[in-house]
Amino acid sequence: MIGPDTLAHASSEKMTAELNAKKPDWLAVGVPIKAESVMSRPDDQIVFHSRSGGATNSRNRVQIPSRGIQFELDYEIDWSGNNEAGTGVSLSPDGRKLIINAGPASHLFEIEDNGSYREVPLQLPNVTYDEGIKGYLRGWSWVDDKTLVAQSEIMDESAHDIIESRIYVFYTKEKTLTRLDISALKINKSEGIEVVGFANDLNHIKLYIGGKLVVAKADLKSPPEIDVIKTDPEKALDPFVDVKRVQPTPPEPKSTPTTTTSKAPASSRPWSIIAVLIVVASCLLWLRLKRRL
Repeated sequence: MIGPDTLAHASSEKMTAELNAKKPDWLAVGVPIKAESVMSRPDDQIVFHSRSGGATNSRNRVQIPSRGIQFELDYEIDWSGNNEAGTGVSLSPDGRKLIINAGPASHLFEIEDNGSYREVPLQLPNVTYDEGIKGYLRGWSWVDDKTLVAQSEIMDESAHDIIESRIYVFYTKEKTLTRLDISALKINKSEGIEVVGFANDLNHIKLYIGGKLVVAKADLKSPPEIDVIKTDPEKALDPFVDVKRVQPTPPEPKSTPTTTTSKAPASSRPWSIIAVLIVVASCLLWLRLKRRL
């Protein structure tokens, strides 16, 4: 008979393997984004939108009240009694993408203008891949229509105590995962962090840290800077690689094949015509002279 200790050990081995797994090739690691402390809450100067985007959820039901949309799922959604900081669902600002967090998995639904919806494939990093102890990424929410944030709790070896709470930003277009560096906020690393909302100009983020509301300045709108060394560790051995941050390279536009036709120089055409006329005139003149003779 398999006892609980054996199951716990197997689960622990699986978690260790997942956390130590190699970074997927499609994912790039970005340079951390600095978060700066805001001395006073600028709620009267800065407009924030909720991380939920106006979507709500219960245990297995999703609601988008502004669209009159409601549906049930056959699995439990992450749920929190605090509507402002709940991590279960998040609707993108354009109202077209709904992300649903359910434990270790997240699901993406596309919402059409007529209110219909369908689940579509979702490619997200599951683990933090920067330096230090790894953790799982949870509670994804939309910053804008192409950028997501997630939370991560880094646990000790016993998986009982939190060493550090972190926030990560994922740029879906560039496939880049970047850590939000909150060291300047001078908080206890083990305090729980929840994302509450984002400034409409994407220059500030609102957080609950240790049960207190905190507004931090952070640039979430600029394209990510990729840490070349962390994204491709093999380049660390290349003596010619001395740049650690680069902007993502946009895909090269497809070149349209061009056809070339060989043409005689335009200047040669009049001379050709003149030569032909001279030959014709000479023949006619010769024929007339021959008849007279």
